[in-house]
Formats: sequence, structure tokens, C-alpha cells
Amino acid sequence: MQKVAIADVSQQTLAEGIEEIFAAFGGVEAVIPRESTVFIKPNGIHFSPQTHTDPRVLAALLATLRDHGYTRLAVMENCTGGNFTRLVFRITGYAALCRRYGAEAVYLDEGPTVAVTLRGEDEPTRIPRRLYDDLVVHRGNNFYLNLPKLKTHSMTTVTLGIKNQQAFPVHADRMTRHTHDTLHRRLAALYDLIRPDFCLIEGLTATIHGHFPTTTLLDECVVPMNLLIGGRDTLAVDVVGARVLGYNVAEVEHLRLAAKWGLGEGDLANIEVLGVPLSRFTEKYPCTLLRRFHPDVRIVEGKERACVEGCKGNSECILEMLTNDYGGKGGWTLVFGKGVDKGELEGLEGDVLVVGPCAVGEVADWLRARYPGRKVYTVNEHNDLMLNTTYQARLMGVTPVTMVPMNPLLSAWTLIQARLHGL
Repeated sequence: MQKVAIADVSQQTLAEGIEEIFAAFGGVEAVIPRESTVFIKPNGIHFSPQTHTDPRVLAALLATLRDHGYTRLAVMENCTGGNFTRLVFRITGYAALCRRYGAEAVYLDEGPTVAVTLRGEDEPTRIPRRLYDDLVVHRGNNFYLNLPKLKTHSMTTVTLGIKNQQAFPVHADRMTRHTHDTLHRRLAALYDLIRPDFCLIEGLTATIHGHFPTTTLLDECVVPMNLLIGGRDTLAVDVVGARVLGYNVAEVEHLRLAAKWGLGEGDLANIEVLGVPLSRFTEKYPCTLLRRFHPDVRIVEGKERACVEGCKGNSECILEMLTNDYGGKGGWTLVFGKGVDKGELEGLEGDVLVVGPCAVGEVADWLRARYPGRKVYTVNEHNDLMLNTTYQARLMGVTPVTMVPMNPLLSAWTLIQARLHGL
């Protein structure tokens, strides 16, 4: 049986909790070979509160590894689209932690890439060459330690260790494989390409109602847990993490696929859970957005299909954020999905944003002809977060630079540094 350990850190330090997790597998030095370069992959999707792995856990992990004599440490990430990792590391404090503990900050959205063909896909996908060289073809003494956050996800039900691999394709190559019938297979295929040597879920809190809570609504989206969950088999760790959040494998498609493909243990009955018993967890935490949108934004959704994994989910997530955190204005229309009823597009006020190839192909030209004096913005991909955010911010009167909690000059300098390093 695979083992997964759960540590309660409410009555012990984070370092003690980390040691407890590794003790279930013989201790840190029994798990990580002494000569290893340790690559740590937190969930650094964004700098907003409760979207990323808690810096306190990253700090405790780096300190623990240093205490055990590991000096070759690297912290790697490629954040969500429409952002850049160097900025996320600066705002979250990850960059400062790397300096403090002598770890290399590896910004996977900078530098050269290499094309790989993932399992079940015909077209190649670009991933960072550094990742490819160090963790795919020349793993050698390199040890990959996955450090996700305990979160539900509006598109994939949960986002834990396997979903944490979504960082590996470059932003442009995440866009097309982000629909109801492609995203889940993509996640399983990425896990098939690069499997972590150990997975440690940060569960000091659980983020619910999707993966990207708005700051003003955090009280409804964060549940104190005081947990760490870890093990050698990332799929088994995810199965336990999903169970803590109230979900089984059949409800999480990328976990089901990974189990079906034989990429680890997907049957909870075959997993020995050590430490905190699973009987303690009785709630099922919601994975859907709160859907607190501006009342004066009209949403027209396709009747045949609207992918929560793509045009629908991304658009609504951005809309909820701009509405609640940045005081975005209404007076415009958002259109997405397949099978849009043109009758719902009569009598529109204001400008229009059309998202996704289905809706763009069906109604964008029709809208321009019907409303010649209006602006009709289009986002042609399922998951073009940068363009979607750009247009929604414009329609809602939000200046993007105000979305960054940092002096604009420092933000600009950080961007220049990233550009100089191949962003």
C-alpha cells in the first residue's frame, strides 16, 4: 500500500510538522539523497492572498532542508497567464526567501523552451528547456519536491499536486488545451511526463469556491485547516487531499485519468493514511465561484455548450475579481459559449466582449454589423487570460497597473529584468 501522512500543525511548529511528514517515510535524509539538487515547485499562480502556497511553509521547508545539509536548492514556478513569475515571487516574498536560504529562483517563463509531444496529443507543447534538461531527460541527482496548496478549483474540482504541473507549458500553449474535453487529459499527460519525487500539500488553510478568491470575499473562501499532507506518490497524496476537501476520485477527472493510466495509486482503499485520521474531515467544500458579478454586466451564454474549463470559467473568474476587488463598472455585455441565441443580443447597451472561438465564430461579425457604433472586443482562445483581463479591465474602467500591490516604478523595473532574462 502507498502511504500518505497528514500532520496537524496547530500545536507544533511548521518545521516539526514537515519532519513528521518525512518521518513516515524514514526521515528527510531517507527520502532525499544527500547529493541531490532539490527543485521545489510551490503553487505560485498569482500574488493575490490565498491563491499561492503559504510563504511560511516554503520558508520552513527551505530551513529544514538546509538544517539537513542540503545546499543545492531551487524554487521554480511559471505563474498564471497575464502575469509573470518574477513579479509574483517579489510580491509573495518567495524571492526574498530564496535569497535568505541560498536557493536559486527559477523563473520558468523566462529563457529558452523545447517542444515535447505529450501523451495523447498530436501537436507539440513548449516547456522550459531548464525543466526539460534537469527533470525530464537528465533527472540524475535532481530531486523534484512538489509543494502545492490545498484548494478547490472551479474548473478541475481540486488543484493539488497533479494540477500544480499545469505551470510547465508556456502560457501560449495552455490556451487551446483548456476546454471540457482537453484540460483534464492535459493535466494527466503533464504528470505522465514529469512526476514529482515527493509531494507536500500546504494546508494551513483551504481555499474554496474555486482557486482564485477575490480579496474582499476571503472570509467566505478560506477555511482554517492547519494541515500538511505528504507522500512519495503524488496521485495518492492528491486522492487524500481531495478526500480532505470532500471529493472522491470519480469527481476529479484528472485524478481518475491518472489512476486509469497507471500513474500511481488512485484507490483510497489502497492508501495507508498516517497521522490525522480521515474521519475528522466531514465537510464537502464548494469548488464553484461565488458568482458575485456586477449587476449591470449582461452575460449571454451559449445554449449548446459553455466550458467552465475555458471561456465561461475564465471570463467569470476575471469578472468576479474586477467587480469586487477593483470597483469595476458595468454597462457592457459579456458573450461566450457555443449556440448563442441572437435574440438575447438584441437591445444591448454599451460595448461587448466575446470570448472563445465558438462565440467569436458565431456572433462577433454579426454584433459588429448590428451595433456599428459600438466596440466589439474578441478573445479568440479559450484561455487567453491576458487578453481577457485586458478587455474586461478596459470595459470596467480598471487601470491594470493598480492591480499590482507594488510601486509602479518597481513593477516596471521587475518587468524589465524579466524581459532581459527572456520573458
